[in-house]
Amino acid sequence: MKRTLGLFLPPALVLAGLTLCCILLWNQAVRFRRSVEGIAEDVRVSLIDLDGKVAYDSTGQDLPNHADRAEFEAVLKDGRARSVVRESETLHMSMFYHARRVGNYVLRIAVPYRAVTEAKAYAEQGLLVASATGALVVLAIYLFVRRYETRLAHLSSERALQEKLLDELRKLEHFRRDFITNVSHEIKTPVTGILGAVEILADGSNALDAQDREELQKVLKDQSVRLNALVEDILSLARLEKAEADRTTDFTSCNVADIVHTAVNLARPQADRSGIKLVTRPSSPVTRLCDSRLLESAITNLIQNALRYSGSKDIEIGVEHAPDGKAVISVSDHGVGIPPDCQPRLFERFYRVDKNRSRALGGTGLGLAIVKHIAQLHGGTVTVSSASGQGATFAITI
Repeated sequence: MKRTLGLFLPPALVLAGLTLCCILLWNQAVRFRRSVEGIAEDVRVSLIDLDGKVAYDSTGQDLPNHADRAEFEAVLKDGRARSVVRESETLHMSMFYHARRVGNYVLRIAVPYRAVTEAKAYAEQGLLVASATGALVVLAIYLFVRRYETRLAHLSSERALQEKLLDELRKLEHFRRDFITNVSHEIKTPVTGILGAVEILADGSNALDAQDREELQKVLKDQSVRLNALVEDILSLARLEKAEADRTTDFTSCNVADIVHTAVNLARPQADRSGIKLVTRPSSPVTRLCDSRLLESAITNLIQNALRYSGSKDIEIGVEHAPDGKAVISVSDHGVGIPPDCQPRLFERFYRVDKNRSRALGGTGLGLAIVKHIAQLHGGTVTVSSASGQGATFAITI
């Protein structure tokens, strides 16, 4: 009797644990959907003329003015589009605001920012919630663009204004297609793997031996890690953009050479496993005001990119003083290089030179975008210099 219990009890406990996990994940998905449905009612789209009068408001309220529209004033002042996350003075909640000039109007969109923070909380509790988040966001953007397209046809009979509005619509449509394509590829693959493994474990437990279960559990772990990395990168970008808008990051005096040394040590085990040599060029102390954690993350991202995609057998990392007194951190390889036509888009979200190869190697497509925002947060830039077959050099200047 005891031998029988000892044989069947561990698999039974594993199956019970997986079943309970599935139930909890489904429960989190239901709670997440209800939360987002409530938030969607607060999304607001407005058109304001240059005199401050509201020409259109998606809430249907006939208001002569907005009480909370700092972005409108900023756009009128210098003509540049604004995207910020801040506390709403009227709604008393954190909101994402986007405002831009469109002809004789200012288009202003307000979205509750708590949708993003709630998504992080649910993603940490259950990975299936992340897939629901992506699906709901895609659906919300799709419905918004469709509604915006219908509304554009009735805004004005003036040909010049219609051309400008249609141009904006084409940009939004292009963004929508790219977003749907990217999210579908990035989220669907790991979620499909997770659901498939869970279904096999739940439905075929009697026909599975220990090795089969171990392989399925490895699939669950690998795809969960991949999905979690994508969610973390998206949230990292959101935090960086908020920090750029609010300018709330506290910088301290740091030795950039020490930060480079730490980043190289963190990447060295991965390099050793791949048979790639990391070479740190000698440099004198370079002191700058910065966030050492973020700067270390940016350098690590560049090194990992070189390890994964360059095909080089050695990678050089260094820091030096620029003539204008700034610090220049460079990561150079001698690998396959990057085609010139791809370089202008390298730092865009989800952009990949070789999409199939990048996904096979486990990248999220957000690493270089994160590096760009970290450089901008430090008042600097990130650039790339490369040619096909001649390696590449990425340089952060702060």
